[in-house]
Amino acid sequence: MTFNLPHLCGLGGDAIIMQSRHHHLEVFNGTGKTAAHQHHASYLDKGMALIPRRGIYSTMVYGCPSAYDRYTQHHDIDLNRIVHHLLSHDLTHGLVASESLSRTFLSALNETSAQTRFSQWSHYFTHRHDVKARHQQTFSTLGREGFSSLYRGVLAEHVFDALSACDPSLYTADDFSDFTPNRSEIRTTCFMQASISAHGSNSPWRELFILLKLYQLSAQDTVLLTPRQFCTAAGLIDSLLATQSLTQRDNDTTLSEWAALIYQQLKDDALEIVAQASKPSHTVFIACAEADGTLTGITNSIFTPLGALFEIDKTGILLANRAFSFNGPDIASTFKGTSPAKHTTNCVRVTTASQTFIIGTSGGPVQSQTLAFIINKIVNENCSVQSAIAAPRYANLGCHPKTHCTTYLSESAQADPVFTYTHGLSEKLGVVQLAGINTQTGLVFAAADPRSTGVALAV
Repeated sequence: MTFNLPHLCGLGGDAIIMQSRHHHLEVFNGTGKTAAHQHHASYLDKGMALIPRRGIYSTMVYGCPSAYDRYTQHHDIDLNRIVHHLLSHDLTHGLVASESLSRTFLSALNETSAQTRFSQWSHYFTHRHDVKARHQQTFSTLGREGFSSLYRGVLAEHVFDALSACDPSLYTADDFSDFTPNRSEIRTTCFMQASISAHGSNSPWRELFILLKLYQLSAQDTVLLTPRQFCTAAGLIDSLLATQSLTQRDNDTTLSEWAALIYQQLKDDALEIVAQASKPSHTVFIACAEADGTLTGITNSIFTPLGALFEIDKTGILLANRAFSFNGPDIASTFKGTSPAKHTTNCVRVTTASQTFIIGTSGGPVQSQTLAFIINKIVNENCSVQSAIAAPRYANLGCHPKTHCTTYLSESAQADPVFTYTHGLSEKLGVVQLAGINTQTGLVFAAADPRSTGVALAV
């Protein structure tokens, strides 16, 4: 996926890995952190009140290689064998220049500056040269040194040298060599008769769980909530969570109380539409189910397409622009050194009486809404997994940056004029991948979203 969708994911970004095996669930948090000297005061000293969308000042210390390193060591995976196969087979086919990738590249040309480094990727797109040579050195190094090379090896040296050449005061070598992973955490709740487990910590598990509780309250009521009400709920949830303390947020009982409160607000016919918080993230997700019941989900992101437009020469690695997410009214208190960003990414395991599956989606603004929508379709409405994924969706996209108007988007025609109609399936509503096992028959299954490119495997 890093090779076929380089504008959306890669080693220079973040990853979360979830694996369910023999009823045991483990998760690896591969989200990054700011460097020690990356904070609001230091950026003000450089003349930046806000964090740029592109360039070196939008980068952070990546966390993806840390998750991959822990995962491969925990499962004793032979990286050399995998790298050999990649170099001998996969990379010989060249980069898949999809329409999405080409469109993203052309748009990115308007955002290059003195703080960006994008010449090698630009050269590839302009001249269509084979990129295997650039990736070959990176993969060979990974085969020898492992993913830790990006923190304490040859690849870390390349990254640090590239960053220092642009601004020698932003990062230190210790920011990489002393990197410690952000806390991994599993959070669980009940939805109808199903058990829902998600990555906690700095992932949006609270938003997902409250939405599921709203779906359950709606199903138990005499009148179902409308698409408009569910979209408004996303905005109300963000508004409520922004006012609560961390200790309160960690209690599932408290989440149920908040869901009940929001549910009553949604029943008010005079309630105005409410924009959800800005979440400009793009993600890819891979789901895999094995015959022995092992389920694996991997989400990976370099934040917005093509990340920071900051490449590490001769490696093919693009750095994420996740630091841009700290922008907002609380930037002075939240943008601190060695701190994780609040993420829009997650992996979710769903367990019912007859099946267990792992699910994830792209689309930062709609991730929690889309996951809750599909889980409700499967668990509550008894839809098949493929029909649930293909069903027309709707979501609150927040305030549009150009029109400054709240956007409620729907793939199906709605009588309510508040909705913008997509006239068909749209990747703006997320690209979902799902894989699982029927625990009664032992049959493994997978379902991929028809909206765009993704990977869902049953092997």
